[in-house]
Amino acid sequence: MEISCPISAERVNENVVRLIAFMVACIAIGCVVFSNYWAIFFLTGDFALRAFSSGKFSPMKFIAINLAKALSLKPNMTDLAPKKFAATMGFVFCLLITATFILSFLTVALTLSVMMIIFALLESFLGVCIGCYVYTFVNLISKGNKY
Repeated sequence: MEISCPISAERVNENVVRLIAFMVACIAIGCVVFSNYWAIFFLTGDFALRAFSSGKFSPMKFIAINLAKALSLKPNMTDLAPKKFAATMGFVFCLLITATFILSFLTVALTLSVMMIIFALLESFLGVCIGCYVYTFVNLISKGNKY
């Protein structure tokens, strides 16, 4: 099975994306360690800003851009579409985590949080975008193909 990702003409600095993923993982780890999921509300909003707009007002994107500059990381441009798709997945994950937390399904909230942490760390440290795997799977299912 060949992995496919959404594509666009827009580009984004992959170093900034990876820094954001690291921050997402750190915040989510804090939520799990302290059994306090209120920071997930912040992540939900930030994912929404990055998934459904230019991300211009995303606090995490602002911090990551400035951190990349401070660390003198050379820009490494990559396609924006897979990153927007991953941000949309992050938004959905955060909505599910919030809902399960509010409904006191704490084991489900913990499981979803750990999954999000793993996905964010894979992106941050290895540049592995789980969104591309999900996108490929969704396309296979929607086209009725068997893998």
